[in-house]
Amino acid sequence: MDLTYDHLSTDELRGTTQTDYLVALDAHFRIRDDDVTIYDEPGFPVVELARSLLIWLRDPDPGDFDFDSMSYEESGALAIRRSPSGWTFGSVFAPDAAARPVDRAEVDRCCQRFVAQVEEDLANLGLDPDEVIRR
Repeated sequence: MDLTYDHLSTDELRGTTQTDYLVALDAHFRIRDDDVTIYDEPGFPVVELARSLLIWLRDPDPGDFDFDSMSYEESGALAIRRSPSGWTFGSVFAPDAAARPVDRAEVDRCCQRFVAQVEEDLANLGLDPDEVIRR
């Protein structure tokens, strides 16, 4: 299970507030289950997603995760849901595609890898990841 992105873009960045960074920094995002692409979006708010995932991961008893982004009218561009056989990754924008169920430890690893990549990319842009996604 992988949440990946590339081509992080700063083209839309016009300000220096946390909201500016969360909304304006986007990238080509994918949800992948081995060789199968579950969801693919070329202009996805990956920084905002990283912040939302961090908040969710901190919850001692997290329920389902539905990414509620400032960039989309609908919630669930990324959805991580508990099922009887494990946790599944999917998107409201690809309702017929879903990943195979994985255990909670794999969910945590996948999300933490994604967040670490965002933090590294923010630092490479000269931004403090703690100020952008951890506050």
